[in-house]
Amino acid sequence: MKKIKPFLTAMMFAVTSVPIAFNAAAAENSYNMNVTVDLSGEKKEISPYIYGINQYGNVNNYKNVKVNAVRQGGNRYTGYNWETNWSNAGEDWVNSSDTNIGDENNGAGYAARKLSEECEEYNVPYKITTLQMAGYVSADKKGTVNESEKAPSARWNEVLFRKNGELSLTPDLTDNKVYMDEYVNYLVKTLGGANTSAGIQGYSLDNEPFLWNDTHPLNHPEEAGCNELIDKSIELATVVKEIDPDAEVFGPAFWGMLPCIMAGNSGEFTDPDWEKIKNNYDWYVDYYLERMAQAEQETGKRLLDVFDVHYYAQDCATDDAKLQAARSLYDENYAENSWLQPYYGKYFPFLTRLQESIEKYYPGTKLAVSEYNLADIANEKITGKSVVSAIAETEALGAFAMNNVYFATYWGTLPECPYVESAINLYTNYDGNGASFGDTLVESKTDDISKSASFAAINGSDDSEITVVLSNKDKTSSEKAVIDIAGSSSDYQSAVVYAITQDSSEIRIIDVQNDISGNKIEVELPPLSVAQIVISDEKTDKTIYEAPDITVKETVYNFNELEDKDGAKIISLGDKEHLKEIILSVNSYSKEGSSYYSGGGGLCFNELIPLTGGDAFWGCKNYSFSNGVTEIVIPFDGEFIDADTKNVKASVAGDTAELQTGWWAFSEKQGDGGSDIVIEYTKVTLVYEYDNSQTSTGVKGDVNADGEFTIADLVMMKKWLLGEGKLIDWKAGDLCKDEKIDVYDLISMRQEFVKK
Repeated sequence: MKKIKPFLTAMMFAVTSVPIAFNAAAAENSYNMNVTVDLSGEKKEISPYIYGINQYGNVNNYKNVKVNAVRQGGNRYTGYNWETNWSNAGEDWVNSSDTNIGDENNGAGYAARKLSEECEEYNVPYKITTLQMAGYVSADKKGTVNESEKAPSARWNEVLFRKNGELSLTPDLTDNKVYMDEYVNYLVKTLGGANTSAGIQGYSLDNEPFLWNDTHPLNHPEEAGCNELIDKSIELATVVKEIDPDAEVFGPAFWGMLPCIMAGNSGEFTDPDWEKIKNNYDWYVDYYLERMAQAEQETGKRLLDVFDVHYYAQDCATDDAKLQAARSLYDENYAENSWLQPYYGKYFPFLTRLQESIEKYYPGTKLAVSEYNLADIANEKITGKSVVSAIAETEALGAFAMNNVYFATYWGTLPECPYVESAINLYTNYDGNGASFGDTLVESKTDDISKSASFAAINGSDDSEITVVLSNKDKTSSEKAVIDIAGSSSDYQSAVVYAITQDSSEIRIIDVQNDISGNKIEVELPPLSVAQIVISDEKTDKTIYEAPDITVKETVYNFNELEDKDGAKIISLGDKEHLKEIILSVNSYSKEGSSYYSGGGGLCFNELIPLTGGDAFWGCKNYSFSNGVTEIVIPFDGEFIDADTKNVKASVAGDTAELQTGWWAFSEKQGDGGSDIVIEYTKVTLVYEYDNSQTSTGVKGDVNADGEFTIADLVMMKKWLLGEGKLIDWKAGDLCKDEKIDVYDLISMRQEFVKK
């Protein structure tokens, strides 16, 4: 239900007019789509580790999504010092060396230990961390490193792969050296080996090496050469295999297609080693794989287990482009409209070409896509709130399954991208109780992949249940799909359609069929939607989702009118039971014209009571803003941050919160402190939700649903209109029968009460 503007009535109080919600009708225009699922065709085992995410520095990334793999990596980890946990941001953040990942007080190897702890908590079976290979890591936490302090200098500690001495669990913080063998040994001794649940299963050989000179110009100023990368990879991988033979080594973590083609050759740099041999290979991938295969022959052990690349869609400026973006991964008939296509079109589809090189030069090597995003990564928080991102994500996951990808981890801030969360859950937890897409891919196709992509699976060889992920990419037309099941002796009886639609990022059942005949299923998908269709040889007792009748009410405060106390603004929480989020409206800019800046604060609570018991504690909801942000949404969901920075579910004891607005700031031109940033808070909006979906007693005016119409109902109606309570049976209060609840219904109720 939507709120409209309040107005004054003869009764002299403000009200909220609330239209009654109905399910959106299907578009009048529609198109037909034939979908074929052939169980007699080729079958492929699906790796469970393609359903993964990057750690991305936020434990909330795990909260609403079921994943099987987590990667700890990115630019920050190239300059990470495992002994002290200090790291360098490189060009991502004014070459700052700081405590973004952790501090010396957290103890050695804190990042990997924290990763292990998080994965244990959220039952994630596979995790990889990053080893440092560029040459140097942060020696301090003093902030920006200047050009005159580029490595080697006192601002950096040198990275060596071997200590050539006793490996210690208490590393020497005074030797200006950091050893990778000591790091891996520390993790094995502290967490366990790769074959244990707490141990690290995979190690990445640094991150995007052919961009080191761009992303970390003060760490590795020159572009990496093609042989430098391979020689370092062989040496570091050998160290890993000696210490933890069960661990898998991932490399080279290329940033995309271009380094796969030309190594580090770009702009002003030409690698003479690659120039001598490049005509012998189709692209650099072939040479890299060949050298790693030769290294196995020379050492007697496989050093590279997983060939790893990153993939960010280059044609994603519009929704239309995003809806087709995944096709560049696997569709031979698709030519994307990007800068890559005119020059490097022969390397598409990307996953197919990579697998061809693996088969030719180093068979048995697995394939990973440890960073990917098919939306506009610069505007991910916006695009992640669109069903288009769900459609693109589900097709990417299907493409990974089709092309035997072993490991894949989405790059992004999932809590702010609910449609991506649901897209992953559509494969891993579509019913909210752990039900997942099958583990064996079977052949499936549609008439027109530009309009609808299809992927189907069973579990092992058991075809009693088939799961089919099917999309409708059309913006205005519903898809009438006819799914024809071939190659099975089963007689299918039911189908349940779990869908993500434009209306909601939640996965909901939109169709249930118990009358299937001839192994043909007809399914209608709304415009811009994607579904998991569960087809079974047994009847189902599932029911179609019925949207609850929700009243949304808002209380708005002008920021300057809030009570000020010790530099904080005091916010009255009102009806805490139904408070869902607090929205801060802001205007931010830089007086000095910084191209990027950020800052943040916290919504603080002086007394929180843990739901699981224990002492009350002070806690907060941290928030941040950056580059002209206009709205900050702070969820009020019962989870808060305690003194140990762990998420704890708790209830708020008091009736107010303290809004702290200036905890930290950073800008391009002012660095730490960001004194050039101006942040103007204009209003604070409290959003409340009331579930009115109660069975009606059928008694006119009986809004409290006690079976009779009394003065208590009048009081409840008046309080609700004032925003001070809820209606248990709002239908009984719609006396004007105009599909909304407002003051005129209260007037009618009073008239009815007088008659009564």
